[in-house]
Amino acid sequence: MLALGVDTSEPLGGVALYDGRGLADERWMDEPLRHAERLFPLIEGTLRGNGVSRDRVGLVCVNLGPGSFTGLRIGLAAAKGFCQAVGAALIGVGGADAYRARVADAKRVCVIVASRRDLYYAQFFGGARPRGPMRLIRESELLESLRDEEREVTLVGSGAPKIGGALRGHPMIRIAPEEANRPSPLAIAKLGWNEEPADRLYEVEPLYVEPLLA
Repeated sequence: MLALGVDTSEPLGGVALYDGRGLADERWMDEPLRHAERLFPLIEGTLRGNGVSRDRVGLVCVNLGPGSFTGLRIGLAAAKGFCQAVGAALIGVGGADAYRARVADAKRVCVIVASRRDLYYAQFFGGARPRGPMRLIRESELLESLRDEEREVTLVGSGAPKIGGALRGHPMIRIAPEEANRPSPLAIAKLGWNEEPADRLYEVEPLYVEPLLA
């Protein structure tokens, strides 16, 4: 069986194929913010490039967010359509969980996903468990919170380099390696590989974070 990973949560979308053994192919759109036009051609190209047909895909793993409202909707709609067409199972994967899994050795983690302007999605983890809900937070508030850290914390996610750069020299702040801070459909596929599929496609919905009001 093959798993198809789909990630359209951020500007540059991508897909991956994974079989739990040797196949782990990840491919990206050639332009950002073109999910609606490029996603299905990218899926088909990835299948052809690996010499496999659609019916080999038994599992579709899709990033549920947080992230781009439009991107998440496009990715999930495409994943559901693909599952209906080939009879594959669907698994929704939290984007924060996927980022956290990429720094598995870190004990304390803050996942930071860039949103817009000075806003970020942020969630803290102690071990594998979240220490609270995902929040949409202003840069100034996030920096203030991190400056108060008295124990080592690793920042990971698309917003981690900028936030970490603003905290350069802080003895408790670590920034994940560059490759871990990019969204990864392969990470989504790997994380979903051993999860239980949804009973019904309509039960899988994007993770929308409550808007910042003040």
